[in-house]
Amino acid sequence: ISLTEAHEFRQDSKLRILTDETFEHDTQASTGSTTGPWFVMFYAPWCGHCRKLLPTWEDLADEMYGQVNVAAVDVTANTEVGSRFTIKRLPTLYLINHGKVYRYAGQRTMEALIEFASSPEVYTAKAAETMDVPQPPSGLKHAWARVEKLLQSKFVRDHPIIVALCFSGSVFLLMAITAYGIFLCANVSESDAEVEVKRRLDMEKNRQTGASVKSRGQAAEATNHDTAAAESKKEK
Repeated sequence: ISLTEAHEFRQDSKLRILTDETFEHDTQASTGSTTGPWFVMFYAPWCGHCRKLLPTWEDLADEMYGQVNVAAVDVTANTEVGSRFTIKRLPTLYLINHGKVYRYAGQRTMEALIEFASSPEVYTAKAAETMDVPQPPSGLKHAWARVEKLLQSKFVRDHPIIVALCFSGSVFLLMAITAYGIFLCANVSESDAEVEVKRRLDMEKNRQTGASVKSRGQAAEATNHDTAAAESKKEK
């Protein structure tokens, strides 16, 4: 069960739900948050403190609408974002603005949250930790995060045998294709070698034949020369 299933959001709620796909596009965190400051709650569905805070967090989004973007990310469903920000405690509350991350560790009351998020001077001074916004994952890490998400999906959990069979079948197919490719390469190499040997044998045979013909021609020429010389001598 996800947190969004456990809690029914109001249809007019201003809370922004972010995902691996939308996080960077919406927040523009790595480019300096040109969409304004973002106060983000990183949560997990099984976290009781997260569920307890969520109604207040939704009210905070309504209260600060137009000043601060208040958002939430399920790090169990969006592992790429969770890994990017190295989330180790839940809930984690980060205010992101102008390429910086400010961790909130104060009281989780509406008044305290509003005070922290409303002024750069306040969250700069009161942040429990300040760091640069981590860069989005590289192409390879991004692809691997997608694989991890797939492996954690409900379908994989509900149908492990089917997934295992499909995976093993894919591996077997890949191995078969690779082996067939090696076989073809070996056959081609063997055929090429046979052709080369035959070509060299033919060349040697032709060379020997040519030499033999030349030798016979020279012998015949010498014989004819000797015969002509003998006849010339008789005439004299």
